[in-house]
Amino acid sequence: MLPAMRPRAIFHAITDHANRLLLRVRVREPFAILTNNCWGSALYRDLDIPYNTPFVGTLVPPECYLRFLADVPGYLAQPLRFVPTSRYGWPLKYPLALLGDAEIHFMHYRDAAEATDKWTRRLERFPRDPATWRVKFCDHHVSLVPEEATAMLRAFDATPFPHKITLLGRENPDLASGVVLRECLAAGRVPDGHAAYRPSMRYFNAAAWLNGEAASKELPPPPRCRIRE
Repeated sequence: MLPAMRPRAIFHAITDHANRLLLRVRVREPFAILTNNCWGSALYRDLDIPYNTPFVGTLVPPECYLRFLADVPGYLAQPLRFVPTSRYGWPLKYPLALLGDAEIHFMHYRDAAEATDKWTRRLERFPRDPATWRVKFCDHHVSLVPEEATAMLRAFDATPFPHKITLLGRENPDLASGVVLRECLAAGRVPDGHAAYRPSMRYFNAAAWLNGEAASKELPPPPRCRIRE
Protein backbone atom coordinates (compact mmCIF):
# COMPACT_ATOMS: atom_id res chain seq x y z
CA MET A 1 0.00 0.00 0.00
CA LEU A 2 1.41 3.40 -1.01
CA PRO A 3 1.97 5.94 1.78
CA ALA A 4 -0.55 8.77 2.02
CA MET A 5 0.51 12.04 0.37
CA ARG A 6 -0.24 15.48 1.69
CA PRO A 7 -2.38 17.74 -0.53
CA ARG A 8 0.60 20.00 -1.32
CA ALA A 9 2.73 17.00 -2.31
CA ILE A 10 -0.08 15.72 -4.55
CA PHE A 11 -0.44 19.15 -6.17
CA HIS A 12 3.33 19.35 -6.79
CA ALA A 13 3.44 15.83 -8.23
CA ILE A 14 0.66 16.69 -10.70
CA THR A 15 2.25 20.04 -11.56
CA ASP A 16 5.67 18.47 -12.10
CA HIS A 17 4.22 15.79 -14.36
CA ALA A 18 2.35 18.43 -16.37
CA ASN A 19 5.49 20.53 -16.71
CA ARG A 20 7.41 17.58 -18.14
CA LEU A 21 4.65 17.01 -20.69
CA LEU A 22 4.55 20.70 -21.58
CA LEU A 23 8.27 20.82 -22.22
CA ARG A 24 8.19 17.87 -24.61
CA VAL A 25 5.12 19.13 -26.45
CA ARG A 26 5.89 22.85 -26.69
CA VAL A 27 9.67 23.23 -26.96
CA ARG A 28 10.45 23.54 -30.66
CA GLU A 29 13.39 25.96 -30.98
CA PRO A 30 17.07 24.90 -30.81
CA PHE A 31 18.74 25.90 -27.55
CA ALA A 32 21.75 25.22 -25.34
CA ILE A 33 21.90 25.76 -21.59
CA LEU A 34 24.66 27.70 -19.85
CA THR A 35 24.39 27.22 -16.11
CA ASN A 36 26.49 27.62 -12.99
CA ASN A 37 25.60 24.16 -11.63
CA CYS A 38 23.77 20.88 -12.37
CA TRP A 39 20.37 22.47 -12.94
CA GLY A 40 20.45 22.16 -16.71
CA SER A 41 21.14 18.43 -16.86
CA ALA A 42 17.72 17.67 -15.37
CA LEU A 43 16.08 19.81 -18.03
CA TYR A 44 17.79 17.87 -20.83
CA ARG A 45 16.64 14.63 -19.22
CA ASP A 46 13.05 15.87 -19.04
CA LEU A 47 13.21 16.62 -22.76
CA ASP A 48 15.03 13.35 -23.50
CA ILE A 49 17.54 15.05 -25.81
CA PRO A 50 21.35 14.81 -26.00
CA TYR A 51 23.45 17.22 -23.98
CA ASN A 52 24.66 19.95 -26.35
CA THR A 53 26.42 21.87 -23.60
CA PRO A 54 29.56 20.99 -21.63
CA PHE A 55 28.00 22.35 -18.43
CA VAL A 56 26.58 19.05 -17.23
CA GLY A 57 27.49 17.70 -13.79
CA THR A 58 29.63 20.78 -13.17
CA LEU A 59 29.76 23.65 -10.70
CA VAL A 60 31.18 27.08 -11.57
CA PRO A 61 31.71 29.47 -8.63
CA PRO A 62 29.80 32.75 -9.05
CA GLU A 63 32.84 34.97 -9.61
CA CYS A 64 34.22 32.54 -12.20
CA TYR A 65 30.83 32.22 -13.88
CA LEU A 66 30.47 35.98 -14.29
CA ARG A 67 33.95 36.22 -15.82
CA PHE A 68 33.14 33.33 -18.16
CA LEU A 69 29.92 34.97 -19.32
CA ALA A 70 31.83 38.12 -20.23
CA ASP A 71 33.63 36.17 -22.99
CA VAL A 72 31.98 32.81 -23.65
CA PRO A 73 33.74 32.07 -26.98
CA GLY A 74 37.13 33.07 -25.59
CA TYR A 75 36.85 30.84 -22.54
CA LEU A 76 35.46 27.85 -24.46
CA ALA A 77 38.38 28.06 -26.88
CA GLN A 78 40.82 27.34 -24.04
CA PRO A 79 41.84 23.85 -22.92
CA LEU A 80 41.00 22.43 -19.52
CA ARG A 81 43.93 22.51 -17.11
CA PHE A 82 43.42 20.27 -14.09
CA VAL A 83 44.65 21.52 -10.72
CA PRO A 84 44.73 19.93 -7.23
CA THR A 85 43.21 22.75 -5.18
CA SER A 86 40.54 25.44 -5.43
CA ARG A 87 41.26 29.09 -4.76
CA TYR A 88 38.08 29.05 -2.67
CA GLY A 89 39.42 26.42 -0.27
CA TRP A 90 36.60 23.98 -1.05
CA PRO A 91 37.41 20.33 -0.21
CA LEU A 92 37.65 18.32 -3.42
CA LYS A 93 36.40 14.77 -3.97
CA TYR A 94 36.23 15.20 -7.73
CA PRO A 95 38.34 16.65 -10.59
CA LEU A 96 38.86 20.41 -10.75
CA ALA A 97 40.01 22.22 -13.88
CA LEU A 98 40.79 25.77 -14.86
CA LEU A 99 39.35 27.18 -18.06
CA GLY A 100 41.56 30.21 -18.32
CA ASP A 101 41.09 31.80 -14.89
CA ALA A 102 37.66 30.22 -14.28
CA GLU A 103 37.28 27.14 -12.08
CA ILE A 104 35.17 24.27 -13.40
CA HIS A 105 34.30 21.76 -10.68
CA PHE A 106 33.47 18.37 -12.22
CA MET A 107 31.40 17.25 -9.26
CA HIS A 108 29.95 14.09 -10.81
CA TYR A 109 33.04 12.68 -12.55
CA ARG A 110 35.50 10.04 -11.42
CA ASP A 111 38.69 11.52 -12.81
CA ALA A 112 40.22 14.05 -15.20
CA ALA A 113 40.08 11.62 -18.14
CA GLU A 114 36.31 11.14 -17.86
CA ALA A 115 35.75 14.87 -17.32
CA THR A 116 37.85 15.78 -20.35
CA ASP A 117 36.17 13.21 -22.59
CA LYS A 118 32.63 14.31 -21.80
CA TRP A 119 33.48 18.02 -21.80
CA THR A 120 35.07 17.69 -25.26
CA ARG A 121 32.25 15.67 -26.82
CA ARG A 122 29.55 18.00 -25.49
CA LEU A 123 31.50 21.10 -26.43
CA GLU A 124 31.57 19.87 -30.04
CA ARG A 125 27.74 19.89 -30.02
CA PHE A 126 27.50 23.32 -28.39
CA PRO A 127 25.99 25.88 -30.84
CA ARG A 128 28.12 28.99 -31.34
CA ASP A 129 25.11 31.17 -32.14
CA PRO A 130 24.37 33.26 -29.00
CA ALA A 131 20.72 33.45 -30.03
CA THR A 132 20.37 29.80 -29.00
CA TRP A 133 21.87 30.25 -25.54
CA ARG A 134 19.65 30.08 -22.47
CA VAL A 135 21.61 31.35 -19.49
CA LYS A 136 20.79 30.46 -15.89
CA PHE A 137 22.24 31.68 -12.58
CA CYS A 138 21.15 31.22 -8.96
CA ASP A 139 21.96 32.47 -5.48
CA HIS A 140 23.05 29.10 -4.06
CA HIS A 141 26.76 29.90 -3.84
CA VAL A 142 26.72 33.69 -3.77
CA SER A 143 28.32 35.50 -0.85
CA LEU A 144 26.65 35.36 2.55
CA VAL A 145 27.31 39.09 2.87
CA PRO A 146 24.06 40.70 1.62
CA GLU A 147 25.74 43.59 -0.18
CA GLU A 148 28.16 41.27 -2.00
CA ALA A 149 25.38 38.85 -2.93
CA THR A 150 23.25 41.66 -4.33
CA ALA A 151 26.20 42.95 -6.37
CA MET A 152 26.76 39.49 -7.90
CA LEU A 153 23.10 39.01 -8.72
CA ARG A 154 22.82 42.46 -10.27
CA ALA A 155 25.99 41.84 -12.29
CA PHE A 156 24.39 38.75 -13.82
CA ASP A 157 21.13 40.59 -14.39
CA ALA A 158 23.06 43.24 -16.34
CA THR A 159 24.68 40.75 -18.74
CA PRO A 160 23.59 41.25 -22.36
CA PHE A 161 22.00 37.82 -22.80
CA PRO A 162 18.34 38.25 -23.80
CA HIS A 163 17.27 34.83 -22.47
CA LYS A 164 18.45 34.52 -18.88
CA ILE A 165 16.95 33.65 -15.50
CA THR A 166 18.15 33.97 -11.92
CA LEU A 167 16.70 31.47 -9.43
CA LEU A 168 16.34 33.13 -6.03
CA GLY A 169 15.60 32.14 -2.47
CA ARG A 170 15.14 35.79 -1.57
CA GLU A 171 12.86 38.60 -2.61
CA ASN A 172 14.62 40.89 -5.06
CA PRO A 173 12.22 42.91 -7.22
CA ASP A 174 15.11 44.82 -8.83
CA LEU A 175 16.20 41.80 -10.89
CA ALA A 176 14.45 41.60 -14.24
CA SER A 177 15.64 37.99 -14.64
CA GLY A 178 14.68 36.94 -11.11
CA VAL A 179 12.51 33.89 -10.45
CA VAL A 180 11.74 33.60 -6.74
CA LEU A 181 11.24 30.09 -5.34
CA ARG A 182 8.94 30.92 -2.46
CA GLU A 183 9.54 27.72 -0.51
CA CYS A 184 13.22 28.74 -0.29
CA LEU A 185 12.64 32.15 1.32
CA ALA A 186 13.16 30.79 4.84
CA ALA A 187 16.59 29.44 3.85
CA GLY A 188 17.49 32.66 2.05
CA ARG A 189 18.86 30.86 -1.01
CA VAL A 190 17.91 28.11 -3.40
CA PRO A 191 19.37 24.59 -2.98
CA ASP A 192 21.93 23.10 -5.37
CA GLY A 193 21.14 22.52 -9.02
CA HIS A 194 19.42 19.13 -8.92
CA ALA A 195 17.35 20.02 -5.86
CA ALA A 196 16.34 23.40 -7.29
CA TYR A 197 15.33 22.16 -10.73
CA ARG A 198 11.93 20.61 -10.07
CA PRO A 199 10.65 23.44 -7.82
CA SER A 200 11.90 26.08 -10.27
CA MET A 201 9.72 24.68 -13.04
CA ARG A 202 6.68 25.68 -10.99
CA TYR A 203 7.55 29.37 -11.09
CA PHE A 204 8.23 30.33 -14.70
CA ASN A 205 7.23 29.27 -18.20
CA ALA A 206 10.27 27.19 -19.12
CA ALA A 207 8.87 26.14 -22.50
CA ALA A 208 8.43 29.77 -23.56
CA TRP A 209 11.92 30.60 -22.30
CA LEU A 210 13.51 27.75 -24.24
CA ASN A 211 11.61 28.84 -27.35
CA GLY A 212 13.24 32.26 -27.13
CA GLU A 213 10.22 34.04 -25.72
CA ALA A 214 10.06 36.02 -22.50
CA ALA A 215 10.54 33.92 -19.36
CA SER A 216 7.07 34.84 -18.18
CA LYS A 217 6.12 33.98 -14.62
CA GLU A 218 2.69 33.08 -15.94
CA LEU A 219 2.54 29.32 -16.45
CA PRO A 220 0.51 27.86 -19.33
CA PRO A 221 -2.48 25.66 -18.51
CA PRO A 222 -1.45 22.01 -18.10
CA PRO A 223 -2.52 19.49 -20.72
CA ARG A 224 -5.37 17.23 -19.72
CA CYS A 225 -4.21 13.90 -18.41
CA ARG A 226 -5.81 11.08 -16.48
CA ILE A 227 -4.33 10.31 -13.08
CA ARG A 228 -4.88 6.65 -12.27
CA GLU A 229 -5.10 5.37 -8.73
